[in-house]
Amino acid sequence: MPKITGRSLLEHRNTTRRRLMDTLDALMTERGFESVSMSDVANHSGIRRTTIYNHFTDKEDLLIAFVEEKMSSYLSTTRSMLRGVDSSIDRIRIYVRTQLLAERRYLMAPGPPLKDVISPDAGRKLGQHIRQTSDLLRTILDGAIADGTIPDQNVDVAITLINGALTGRRVPQEEPARTDFFLYAEQFVLQALGGSMPDDPTDLGAVPAGELAYSPSR
Repeated sequence: MPKITGRSLLEHRNTTRRRLMDTLDALMTERGFESVSMSDVANHSGIRRTTIYNHFTDKEDLLIAFVEEKMSSYLSTTRSMLRGVDSSIDRIRIYVRTQLLAERRYLMAPGPPLKDVISPDAGRKLGQHIRQTSDLLRTILDGAIADGTIPDQNVDVAITLINGALTGRRVPQEEPARTDFFLYAEQFVLQALGGSMPDDPTDLGAVPAGELAYSPSR
C-alpha cells in the first residue's frame, strides 16, 4: 500500500496530483509534450505508474487537468484585479497586464505546437478551458463599447489580435523599464481599439501573488 502523504486522503490525493502536474510542466518545458511519456512522469515524480493511473487515464488527461488548474489560477487573479474597477479603460489595462505576465511554458515548449500532437478530443477540451480567457476579454470589450470608451467593432477579431499581440512578449524585470513596458502595451492596445490612454493613468499596482495561467495562442 502506498505511503499516505498529508493529513487526510484528500490532502494526499491533491499532493499527488500536484506532483504529477509539476512534473509534466517541467518535462514539457524541457522536451515538449510529444516527447513525454507516462513512464517519464513516473520516473521523474517518483510516483509509480499504477498510482498515476488512479488519478489520470493517460498523459492527455494529465495535460487537461494541468491546463484547467492554470486557467483557474489566471482567471481568479485577473477577476480579483477587476473586482471593483468601474473604468473600462482600466479594465482593459488590467487584462493587458495579466496577459503579459501569464505563464506560457507549455505553449512555448520545444517540438511541434501542442495543437498538432494531441487528439481532437483533447484539443476540444483544452479549447473549452482556454476560451474562458477570450470570454473574459469579450465581457470587458462589450462593456467598453456600451459605455462609449471604444467604438463599436468586430469584437471577435479584436480578441484574436489582442491575444496575438500580447502572447510571448518578454517583460523587463527592472524598473523603470518594466512599468514603461506595461504602459506602452496598454496604450498600444487601447489605441488599436479606438480608445485612448488617460494623460495621468491610474496606478494599477502589482499583480497579486500566485502563478498566472496561459493565454490562448499557438
